[in-house]
Amino acid sequence: MEIFSGKKNGDGVIGSGGIVINGANEYGLKAQFQLKPESQSQAPQCKHQVPQPKPQSLSKPQAQAVESAVHIPVLLKEAMDALDVRRGNVYVDGTLGGGGFSEAILKKLDGEGFLIGIDRDYSAVKNVSSKFETEFNTKNFKLFHLNFSSIDEAVKAAGFENIDGVVLDLGISSIQLESNRGFSFNFNDGNEGNETSIKAANPNTASTFASAETSAKEGGEKIYPEATIDMRMDAGDENGLTAYDVVNGYPEREIADILYKYGDEKFSRRIAKSIVEYRSKNKPIETPSELAGIVRKAVYRGYGKFKRFKTDPATKTFMALRIFVNEEYDSLYKFLDKLDGILKKDGRAVIISFHSGEDRIVKNFLKNNLNFKPLNKKPIVPTAEEIENNPRSRSAKLRAFYRD
Repeated sequence: MEIFSGKKNGDGVIGSGGIVINGANEYGLKAQFQLKPESQSQAPQCKHQVPQPKPQSLSKPQAQAVESAVHIPVLLKEAMDALDVRRGNVYVDGTLGGGGFSEAILKKLDGEGFLIGIDRDYSAVKNVSSKFETEFNTKNFKLFHLNFSSIDEAVKAAGFENIDGVVLDLGISSIQLESNRGFSFNFNDGNEGNETSIKAANPNTASTFASAETSAKEGGEKIYPEATIDMRMDAGDENGLTAYDVVNGYPEREIADILYKYGDEKFSRRIAKSIVEYRSKNKPIETPSELAGIVRKAVYRGYGKFKRFKTDPATKTFMALRIFVNEEYDSLYKFLDKLDGILKKDGRAVIISFHSGEDRIVKNFLKNNLNFKPLNKKPIVPTAEEIENNPRSRSAKLRAFYRD
């Protein structure tokens, strides 16, 4: 099956919207956004030459771990109920990921209707394509290597003018967390989200990774090499901004602003100062555990070293860097701006967010756009049972609405 990949130049059949049909080995060009005043500010240029780390590839054990990783869709039943999938209709999964929502939609369509799957991560599109080719008739779906902000291009390239429904699962998938791109400081132990007892320690060693390494040595388990702090969702975007560029090249004030704006981090100034001091006295910050240790040490000064946290103190910093590097707020703004032109009357949109900033964007959109009506007064959240089975779902909020 062909994967439809957005690309600026190159061989292939040019479709409408600049989409190039190139097969399975082409990466799309990173979208260039026209930013709105209230949206994410444009990434400033690095003011210093940043020593670049050597690129790291997955070791065989890591590759096997990622390949076998399973992304559990959050609020799947609630999302399908809100989307109200009907046979014969056209739907978009704007965040394909592991294919959980797309699979549920295709099963409900039962051979009658069409699914358009979109993901900015080429590896996700390729993996889901391989799976769906054996499970579903290819006449019922097309997959696109695009950002969901380009939903209008995908819909048009698939041969449709508008759609009956769309679902977005914002944030990052479990597969990406375990992909060795530096999204998580818990690659080896998988305990992200569990309550963490914070202890004072050196930033080079005070990390979940280091704790996991000690535990693994005692238990005789294999520890994999750690990633660099990349955090690009599209691994094929070789020229894109990385978290490494930000923490090792941006001025202190700009780092602090990023952490505060995109992570709601109240210790943003203190953390930014610690980051800049560390990189100037030591060396570039390269690994997730190294960065996490610096953040924790900065936070101790405010909370006290014996304070207990439901989530690791470094979580907000990692989230803020990821959102900034991938321009996630801008993507959401552009997507919402295009909904009125592609969603049919009574068509439904379901958006699952994992951060107050994302949820606030959707909430304000509904408040300021009278063409769309919410299906629920309050956002739907996971049950206690779902949170227990999938701790990463704990912060999820689902907002569903229809075009009037």
